[in-house]
Amino acid sequence: MAEFFLRLWLAGLRELVRLYLRRFPLRDGKGRLYAAVNEKLLPSRRYVTSRIRHGFRLHLDLMEPAQRQIYFFGDYDERHEIALLRQVLRPGDRFFDIGANIGFYTLTASRLVRPGGRVVAFEPASVAWQALTTNLSLNETDNVQSFRIALSDTAGQAQLYRRGEVADGGASLISRADYHDDSEVVATMSLEQFLDRTGALTPNFIKIDVEGLEGKVLAGGQKIFHTQEAPLILIEMNDPAEITAILQEAGYRGLQRHRRRWLPAQSPAMIRARNMFWYRPDSPRHRERLARLEAASGVRLFGI
Repeated sequence: MAEFFLRLWLAGLRELVRLYLRRFPLRDGKGRLYAAVNEKLLPSRRYVTSRIRHGFRLHLDLMEPAQRQIYFFGDYDERHEIALLRQVLRPGDRFFDIGANIGFYTLTASRLVRPGGRVVAFEPASVAWQALTTNLSLNETDNVQSFRIALSDTAGQAQLYRRGEVADGGASLISRADYHDDSEVVATMSLEQFLDRTGALTPNFIKIDVEGLEGKVLAGGQKIFHTQEAPLILIEMNDPAEITAILQEAGYRGLQRHRRRWLPAQSPAMIRARNMFWYRPDSPRHRERLARLEAASGVRLFGI
């Protein structure tokens, strides 16, 4: 009986903590509270389905730290990047999620581009791929296509290094000392090859998070980035010098999040953010999409 009441008390405390982390407007202290209690308040089951504040549900593995954080906070730790999508994406857009993991960006974009828009998600890791397809089915998405492919600069096969049987988002084609537990062979393809072979239309917006292979993904789509149909790009800056060189050569300029604003970063030495947002100032479509972002930032983004 005592054990039953202890479980009941812990469950009640867990829901109070989740309510505070999800709804209470103040952020100071939330990180410390979460770090102190999250492992102690985990449910007994490893997998849970949780509703996210953006209107969809996710099947989460509570053994994986990022997914556990989503369970408690009801949001992804890249909340500013998600807010950027909500400002910039429009109904009818075509969004490519390169490195989709379990589908947070994919499902966010799926709702934002309705009606008439499409989302294409790429995820090569088998465990993450299974989680992605589960979450797509859970939300009955009808405007998303998913491919178990690692986008790179060539077509073929490569070894994908991962950390055991969890979809932790750190799987990479680059061998790392902390990712030696497991690996698998995956198919690779360039962005240009994918568009040619599938007949898919050029995306309006691309998000790239491929754990160090961002430069190769960009190299595999060079022709696209030099055209009038060039997409907006949100990219993880694992190699700032390489990424900056490729995108600036194609006419792009970059913005990074700093103190609640998106600010210009014109050289690798200025880059401090994990993710950056890149646009073409010569593109009327890009200028129109960034007008709201410019107003919110209070910074003149064009002509700098």
